[in-house]
Amino acid sequence: MSSTIDPRRQRQLVSLLAKMGLEQEYLEQANPSGFDWLLIDRSLVHPSFSTTYNNDQLEFVGDSVLRLSVSLFLQERYGDRSVGDLAALRSHLVSDKTLAEIASVYELQKYVVVSNAARNDTQALRSLLADALEALMAALYINTQDLAFIRKWLDPQMQRFSETLLAIPALGNYKVALQELTQGLWKRLPEYRNIGRNIEAAENNLFYVEVWFDDRCWGKGEGKSIKAAQQEAAAIALHEMQRQNQA
Repeated sequence: MSSTIDPRRQRQLVSLLAKMGLEQEYLEQANPSGFDWLLIDRSLVHPSFSTTYNNDQLEFVGDSVLRLSVSLFLQERYGDRSVGDLAALRSHLVSDKTLAEIASVYELQKYVVVSNAARNDTQALRSLLADALEALMAALYINTQDLAFIRKWLDPQMQRFSETLLAIPALGNYKVALQELTQGLWKRLPEYRNIGRNIEAAENNLFYVEVWFDDRCWGKGEGKSIKAAQQEAAAIALHEMQRQNQA
């Protein structure tokens, strides 16, 4: 792999980071010895495209960068809440679902280099975007050694999602909120059904779950764990039941 980046690709990456409020001059001032645009490029190369030049290791580092950034954000903004509340908030804020939504805000899908097969796999797209965003966080931190260059654009997104979660019963624990709703209105609990991991799901390490109540499927969810898939299914079911109950 060349040690230099194609000028056209660098212009694309400059445009992406500018959308995040990170102007090229601002970034290069953070690293006077030379901002490594090749590292930024690598953070957006999916393993399906290259087995030797990809974002696997950066995504590994980015997971820690993300969790520290979000933990600091929560401690600063919601430090009056219990550690249990903060942990519950953080688990939602660092989820693939939240990260993929943030990635979409910045149109990250336009910049990720991926094989045609992976690009066409809509079921895996959320995980792909979440991993790429984490890898990008790692590349930014390694370049600047400063979380400010992540938190500048991440904090406003975390604030938006936090406010939404705090407005939901049970602090965004959709399973608990759904249970409270069904018990309160009908004195019964919903049923979660693991619908297995088909070939595509197994390859993408995803679980699929349905939530049923009164012989009806109210929501379907997917996630890297059964728990995550159940939470997503419960969120959909909760919204639908509340909507129908208010009609």
